[in-house]
Amino acid sequence: MPFPVAELPVSAATPQPASGAEPEPAPAPAPAAAGLLRRLPAVLAALAAVLAVGGCFLPLFRMLQDLNFRQGFIGAQLTITETAWGNRIEITGQPVTDRPGVPVGIPVVIAVVVLAAAAIAAFARPDRGLTRWLLSAGALFTAGVVTTTWMSRFELAAIADEEAGLAVSTGPGMWLLTLATVLAAAAAVLVYLPNVGRNPGWADPALAYADTPTPPSGVAITVLPPDDEQP
Repeated sequence: MPFPVAELPVSAATPQPASGAEPEPAPAPAPAAAGLLRRLPAVLAALAAVLAVGGCFLPLFRMLQDLNFRQGFIGAQLTITETAWGNRIEITGQPVTDRPGVPVGIPVVIAVVVLAAAAIAAFARPDRGLTRWLLSAGALFTAGVVTTTWMSRFELAAIADEEAGLAVSTGPGMWLLTLATVLAAAAAVLVYLPNVGRNPGWADPALAYADTPTPPSGVAITVLPPDDEQP
């Protein structure tokens, strides 16, 4: 004798999935774009290191003065070029003289080493805490060195006298150091963004913890993301 089978009431407001229908997969981020974004801090740090190296060899500031008859010169010009390692004095028609100055190049070289180490670490393991620490240290140290170097510009501007034909200009080396500081700061900020300094495979925690559809075996599987590695 067959036994009656109880049927559960089905709410009309809740649509039931069709038999055999699979849920639509969540759109995944483009792997190429995600990989490029993760490498961006390393590229910026490497460019900052290269620009800082260029700043070590190019003029930082230049002072020009037109010499007159009272100073014993006729139609001559005095040029004082300040570099990261000293000063170069040039007078029209006379040999060039090099004099020692404030060795700004020493802290700049240290900044280049830190930025290069940060770039290598960002290329190898962008999601490690050591990488974020190196990028932050490189950006802060470079900013401090460049800001201190800019103070020399205000000192030269204070002694400039347009009536005496004395003018001060900023050289290309100083602009390269400034641009290196901006790039290093951008790399340090980007590495802390969640979609840059993390594993792109688990970009969306909500999807990572979501239950997968119940398989034919009747056992629901929950996929958990791996733990973040600590430095």
